[in-house]
Amino acid sequence: MANLIRENIDRWFENNLDVDNRTLFMGSIKSTSDDYESGVDNFMAEYFIKGMHVLESRNKNAITIIMNNPGGDYLHGLAIYDAIKYSSCHCTIKVYGHAMSMGSLILQAADVRIMMPNSKFMIHYGYDGRNDHSKIVERWADEGKRLSYEMENTYLDVMLDKEEKIGHGYLAKHLSEIMTRQNAFGYPPPISKSYSFSKVLKNKREEVRLILKEMLNFDTILNAEETVALGFADEIFKNKDI
Repeated sequence: MANLIRENIDRWFENNLDVDNRTLFMGSIKSTSDDYESGVDNFMAEYFIKGMHVLESRNKNAITIIMNNPGGDYLHGLAIYDAIKYSSCHCTIKVYGHAMSMGSLILQAADVRIMMPNSKFMIHYGYDGRNDHSKIVERWADEGKRLSYEMENTYLDVMLDKEEKIGHGYLAKHLSEIMTRQNAFGYPPPISKSYSFSKVLKNKREEVRLILKEMLNFDTILNAEETVALGFADEIFKNKDI
């Protein structure tokens, strides 16, 4: 039994996988020589997808994912997103520390999304840079626009789902409050934001998209309460027994 426990502990610390408790850790796998946190990269994607395969192949019980994710590569992030979104197991993500950039998008793949009380959530369009031939740069710029539109749609889906569950006017109220706070430290002090959206879903979606674009143009950082309010997470952790 001692050896079994030791093996489980080693697996958890070395491979971010606790098989007995069906738990995966999603954080940076390594640091580079300059101590820059790697975030979402090929290492994280490889370890995570392998871990999901191990748990899914054992049985179809629920999986818990512990996230402390600063973001990173978009395409490796989409691999992780798909592994969670299309898993045959019910997946819960609990956010410790942060779910930022690509990490915030990965969070949306879970069946249940839980923010720890002091965790942070950040969305933006991200960064890209290439030194290739101009035609290649143009092609990747077009791909970047397509991916940005898909990212907007992922966020919009959960925001409008929150509105549908609670009722028309909910999203306008909370977006107005949050965007006013986001701009509160400007000088001169900005005028308070006040939004109203159409009751027609198709029109509302594009009206909310305009506000979302404004949020994505810069690093928009939300606390746990704001994250839940806008539909980017389901709840804030409270029960210490979970």
